Amino acid sequence: MGLIIFALAIGVRVAWVLLVPTRPVGDFAMYIESARYLAEHRSLDAEFIYMPGYVGVVAVVHALGGGLLAIKMIGVVAGGVAAAAVYATTRLLFGSAAAIVAGLLAALWPGGVAVASVTATDMPGAALIAVAVWLLVRDAGRRPLGAPVMFGLVMGLAAYVRAVALPLVLLSAPHYRARGAAWGHVLTRTAAACLVAFLVLLPWAIRNKLRYGELMFSDAHGGHTALVGANPNSDGRYSRSLNRLFTAGTGHKLFASPHRESDRVAFGLAKQWTLLSPKYAAGLLAAKADRLLTNERQLLYWPLYRQSVLPDGSRVLTWFTAHRTGVERVVDWFWYGLIASSLLGVVAAFARRNRAATSLLPMPLALAALYTLFFGEARYHLAIAVLMLPFAGAGLVWIGEAVRDLARFTIDRQRRPRLPIEGVVGAVIIALLFIGWPRMLAAGERLRTQHRWAAAACVVAGAPRVCAFRATVPAPGQGESPVRGVWDGFGLRFTPPAVAAATDLDLPAGRYSVAMRLEAPVSSPAGAEVALIVGGAEIRRTPWPSPGSPIALVGTVTHGGGTLHLEIRSDGHFISGPSKGPEPPATGSGGHSPPPPNAKFVTPDADVPALWVSAFEVDAVNSPSGS
Repeated sequence: MGLIIFALAIGVRVAWVLLVPTRPVGDFAMYIESARYLAEHRSLDAEFIYMPGYVGVVAVVHALGGGLLAIKMIGVVAGGVAAAAVYATTRLLFGSAAAIVAGLLAALWPGGVAVASVTATDMPGAALIAVAVWLLVRDAGRRPLGAPVMFGLVMGLAAYVRAVALPLVLLSAPHYRARGAAWGHVLTRTAAACLVAFLVLLPWAIRNKLRYGELMFSDAHGGHTALVGANPNSDGRYSRSLNRLFTAGTGHKLFASPHRESDRVAFGLAKQWTLLSPKYAAGLLAAKADRLLTNERQLLYWPLYRQSVLPDGSRVLTWFTAHRTGVERVVDWFWYGLIASSLLGVVAAFARRNRAATSLLPMPLALAALYTLFFGEARYHLAIAVLMLPFAGAGLVWIGEAVRDLARFTIDRQRRPRLPIEGVVGAVIIALLFIGWPRMLAAGERLRTQHRWAAAACVVAGAPRVCAFRATVPAPGQGESPVRGVWDGFGLRFTPPAVAAATDLDLPAGRYSVAMRLEAPVSSPAGAEVALIVGGAEIRRTPWPSPGSPIALVGTVTHGGGTLHLEIRSDGHFISGPSKGPEPPATGSGGHSPPPPNAKFVTPDADVPALWVSAFEVDAVNSPSGS
């Protein structure tokens, strides 16, 4: 049966790859380019900062004369191996019926099939993790030495593909305990698994020692990934403007040499951003969890709907575009069903004291936590789904047995003594999840909306820096934050009668000049004034000289040392360009003329900032030391 499931998974994925001739783009194209370089030069290129496992396999395929279709077969085989491993693991934990169901789910999983035509590391990594878990479940109770050795070996290979597999080695400890090992043996077996995994990765660590001067078992871009996930200007998504911000603010380039130094700087900046506003950071966790776990329609982006991955006008693209809503609905509902059945399987495992099964739950939970903390994308949950499929198979079998017993008006008390309790508890947990998850995401969105801040490149005392601007009017938590991150500087969405944002700089005592350049990219002032406030004192205020014109705020301040509080405030009204809507009310104030009748006021619903600070600089004028 395992071979049948393996063959079915392979056949479905081969058919998909032939049907959907996806072109590799982005990171997926980079893997192939790096593999070709490795095959031709017998070494990784100088700018390669990822784990080398997948690239090494692709290089072998390329060296043997394989083209793009042969390279895609790596993902196809990985999908088949994952399905077979799911079947074998489920059979050991829950029995043959659940194993067949789980194996079929893995073989026919729409999201897992869709990514088979993408040249990515996610499914190969997930397959190796699934094989490692199967070996652990198979051997932990009967081979005290062989189990940790085999588990550590395969997890080390998985870490060569995706470094996130490495910390999962520690989580084999609960399974050793569940199989009856004493605590001392749990520690020694876990240590043995870790040692084997590190020995497997030792050649890579030695290479990194020669390359970077330090023994490193992971890759060289974790800090950059954390920075992308902490970026307030994009709610934790990747944006090209982050490249410019990081370069202008730190002097380093994102994902560029010197790699280790740049990565450390990026990780340090990511920690600063996270600690700057804990409430916004909590809201950002919800956004990353949303992208990671809420649905699987995003898995269709890379093989189908991303621009240029399929030829324009092709029959495949035309068909999937015309049926996009239905296709996405099928993919999403399969995922929701998998989650619900997995929860039922978990409840049944706990109720029946299946400790061997429940001891594996820390692994998918740890993966979900790591990706949520750093950076989340839908394709990163493939390994999580593979680890939950055994519970999904058990949950569906539980439903089938419950329906059969209800139809017969009898319950097998010996096999299922707690069936009613399991059903009630499972239903409650599923309802809580499907009701509570959207509310959790909405709460996270409110936190982001109310406590949003922006990171912008600035110059302080002649040195580049990344400055953090937080809203002060309206006060944080008192409504929508007007602060917006833009590609160059930061912006304010105008909310009459005033908005303000501030940053704090640690500076030694001295006299400093403060300069800001302000623009109104899509709006014109109508009775608007801007003020520069330093240390609570207003040092410069000016009206906009003419509609749409940029202005410069320049002032000088004497600072006694420590934290210098700098604030930009705008009072009055901003209006957007000509509109065919009704004439707005005349709201000119402070002696200014009312706006023209064809203008529309900028409201909090506007998509773009009304005010844009495109340059900010603080420089010493005449410090006590004479600099």
